Amino acid sequence: MKETEILKLDKRGRIVIPRIMRKSLGLTENTQLLAISDSEVKEIRIIPLQLAEDRVYIKIKINMPDTPGSLARLTNVFGELGLSLVYLESIIVKKGYLAETNIIAPSPTDISLEELKNILLDKGEAKDVFIIEGKSLMISEED
Repeated sequence: MKETEILKLDKRGRIVIPRIMRKSLGLTENTQLLAISDSEVKEIRIIPLQLAEDRVYIKIKINMPDTPGSLARLTNVFGELGLSLVYLESIIVKKGYLAETNIIAPSPTDISLEELKNILLDKGEAKDVFIIEGKSLMISEED
């Protein structure tokens, strides 16, 4: 069932998610939410997450070739390392040449972030890899 409401920002930029929406989605106090803004279409999406409180998460921005199988090679690296993906979005920047993938995943515990970067560059055939680590991630295209 879909609920529709018009919400208003307060002075500090906060919104209140109406009770009926919280109830239907099972949202309670301290529920973690992923907010994704898209300035091109003027849209914000809010998605409930089930993240482990004791884990550190990383945000990875990857530039890769826009060729068949390139995204599969990247995601296979995460599977081989036993890292589940919390969020993945991939876009074509220049058809046939360059794509960009943004990922949120748990920080690996068996290897360093530098090693992860090198594996993505080597096995994942990425062109550039940028990693941000933190319990609370503020993710934007400027990262």
